[in-house]
Amino acid sequence: MKKITDIDKYYSMTVSDLADTSLLCPECGRQHHIPLNQVKAGTDLISMLPKIIRSVHGESPLYIGVVYDRHIEDKLDDLFFKIFNKLSYAFTRLPLGEKGLLLEASTELGDLTAQELPGHVDFLIGVGSGVICDLTKWIATKSKLPYLIMGTAASMNAYTSITGTMTENNVKSTRWLTPAKAVLMDSALVASAPHEMTCAGVGDLLARQVANADWMLSHLIRGTYFCPVPFKMMTAFQDQLLQVVDKLPENNFDAMEKLSDAILVSGYSMTILDGETSPSSGSEHVISHFFDFQHELFAKPKNLHGEQVGIGTIIMSTAYDLLQSIDPSKLDIDRIVNNRLSKEEVNQDNHRIFGEYHNVFDQVVEQKRVPDDQFRNYLGKIIESWDDIIEQLQPYLMPGIKIRQVMESTHGHTKLHAVKRTTEDAIQALLYGSHYRSRYTILDLFWELGLFPEIAHVILEESGVLTDS
Repeated sequence: MKKITDIDKYYSMTVSDLADTSLLCPECGRQHHIPLNQVKAGTDLISMLPKIIRSVHGESPLYIGVVYDRHIEDKLDDLFFKIFNKLSYAFTRLPLGEKGLLLEASTELGDLTAQELPGHVDFLIGVGSGVICDLTKWIATKSKLPYLIMGTAASMNAYTSITGTMTENNVKSTRWLTPAKAVLMDSALVASAPHEMTCAGVGDLLARQVANADWMLSHLIRGTYFCPVPFKMMTAFQDQLLQVVDKLPENNFDAMEKLSDAILVSGYSMTILDGETSPSSGSEHVISHFFDFQHELFAKPKNLHGEQVGIGTIIMSTAYDLLQSIDPSKLDIDRIVNNRLSKEEVNQDNHRIFGEYHNVFDQVVEQKRVPDDQFRNYLGKIIESWDDIIEQLQPYLMPGIKIRQVMESTHGHTKLHAVKRTTEDAIQALLYGSHYRSRYTILDLFWELGLFPEIAHVILEESGVLTDS
């Protein structure tokens, strides 16, 4: 592993150069590792697999298991297996899911696949995007096999993360998993992806503007750990992408490669924190995860992760715009304290709406709730520090209208109806998302300041996600 001591050099390194590095961070004092051996975006990477596998694995595998989604099998036959078949590897196909259906990264499916792996498989290749990426990580971790990921779409940033988002009993959670030996983004595969997946990748990237603000907010109010390096290491890659983002709808290879580079570094920004997702996942992801929960519990339609995150980023960036407009002198502590719902009232509400899943919500409320006898003093400190809080959030924020304009330039979704959610669905996500995910975000602050539930509809109106439905 290459040891880096110069932070400016670190910020100027390429995607490939950052792989297999370690930085003693001058900002937070921690050691930041990227344990993936090789990470590449470019052309003809499938034909380079023998060289890459030998480089990261030390030898040629005896038998490879190729994990992929049966829904895109026809495309992979043409763009992946036609080339892979010529590489003289002994391998078996491990298709998951069904054609015409969106695959779910469930622990049950991952466990079953790991249990049923042929005993002679000694290396895995996951060929797909978000769900296949997470499932391959899970299967490899469970079976203790080395693996690499071949991304088929620049649709999300988890390829180079050492975590996976898995669903168990209809609830999503982040799991720490064995790192891939290599991650590859072949231009032909990426450019062949449906355009909505490309837009989803842009949405997942822009999430950093909200996620890092939420992370800083948690640091300032709750005293949690924070480091600016994950945000700063992404800045140049995002800037380069934004210069060509309007060329993504035409599948311009240069724009696609810049998007691939950006999402790979975005994954690094979590990996250098040992899998901590705060640099890339905040309240905007809470909204997306809640939309997923609505799918599981209320049979709402399922969408691409990044599509939902893009909508969530527009909404939550607007929430930060509104936060900055608040006059703290008009926040009445007595009124806020007197109107605060008791823990029992919150739990009753959770039970009424979410039935048997109320325990998930109750546990999160218990974890994050400031005790009643400390709440008044807690609010006083927030209000006293208001100007400093707003100032320290500034470097991480992008106005909601700018987020929306970027998404529009990619022809991405910017309206709730495009992700098949109503105004009521979105309000439910805003109000109960903080009860569903344990991370402290602006959603929690709005409850603590007595601004919810009234401001929820204002946020949606100001964000522009309600129009043209």
